[in-house]
Amino acid sequence: MRAPWFQDGMNRIRFYFLLTQGALGIYLPFINVYLEQEVGLSGRQIGVLAAVSPVMTLLAGPIWAAASDARGSRLQLLRLAIGGAAGAILLVAVPESFWPLVPVMILFTAFQVAIVPLGDGLIAAAAGRRKVPYGELRLWGSIGFALSGLIYGQIGSWLGLRSLFPGYALLMALALPVAWRMVIREPPPPYSEMDRPLALLRNPALARFLIIAGLAAVGIWGGYLFLYIFLGTLGAGAGLMGTVSAIGALAEVPFMIWGGRLIKRWGTQPIFAAGMGLFAASWGLYTILQTPTLAPFIQLLSGAGMGLLWPAGVIYVARQAPAGRDATAQSLLNATMYGVAPLIAAQMAGAVFDVAGPRAVLGVSATTLAAGVLLFLTTRDRSD
Repeated sequence: MRAPWFQDGMNRIRFYFLLTQGALGIYLPFINVYLEQEVGLSGRQIGVLAAVSPVMTLLAGPIWAAASDARGSRLQLLRLAIGGAAGAILLVAVPESFWPLVPVMILFTAFQVAIVPLGDGLIAAAAGRRKVPYGELRLWGSIGFALSGLIYGQIGSWLGLRSLFPGYALLMALALPVAWRMVIREPPPPYSEMDRPLALLRNPALARFLIIAGLAAVGIWGGYLFLYIFLGTLGAGAGLMGTVSAIGALAEVPFMIWGGRLIKRWGTQPIFAAGMGLFAASWGLYTILQTPTLAPFIQLLSGAGMGLLWPAGVIYVARQAPAGRDATAQSLLNATMYGVAPLIAAQMAGAVFDVAGPRAVLGVSATTLAAGVLLFLTTRDRSD
């Protein structure tokens, strides 16, 4: 007799992505709009709060990942991170000025930053053992992000953007039992000094890739931090913003489906660079946008870029990881793209926003991504 679908580890992973990325689909597109419109923060203040997450990614992310690899307790720590983020997000809704927001944002992000590297480390290894392409699992996260952004865009218009906090908490709470037995726990191999996160950077190919990934992420995050504020200046409401977010996420899906074949043919690094190029084109087109109704079409390029870029990055780093150090290696990618890069992008974008407005932020972000593509073309490692 066939087991119920939810007892299959791969199906649990798909549902895990659907819920956890669905929570981000509520949070990421609307948090800065909430801070600007309902709390009344300036661009620099939004930039400072946006920097909290990358700082915690740098400080806490590697600690979470290294502890999970060393002790073989990835699932336990993943569950702790999910539950902690679900509870802490509710505190972010309470303060109504800048300084009280800082400590609660630190608490929330201390849990939130652990979820991606812990989850991706487990899932990339499990997918490899089952010979299931990572992208075919991760696409369910794109679907979740799209659906939640689309649905919440309407809910936010009705209830107000403060409702994003219980919405995020609900989806994360639902993800908690899904993650309880998502993959089989395996004992860790012996831990050595060479397996410390920074020691992995002695691999020159990995170090070079992370530099390019960091430059890409500066451009990506710089644009995303003020994209929805920019759309608001053009007259877009929460409903249209949710539609833009949903279309971008849905555009990731076919590229994640095809990504395995594209990577097999061209390699992870060219596919990563192609994703960077699509993001550069998207942000560049936004700089000449005059009506928000065309934004969903432009966002198709960003979605396609992420559908190529993120799976290629995860797979490349997984291939460079020593045996049993999947979460530690993924924490380096996460720290680069969600730590160092957003920290730089937040300050850059906040300063540009206050001086020249959100359209200029998108132009600077497009230029940064184009520079990343150029760096790849001139320094590519041909061994991939």
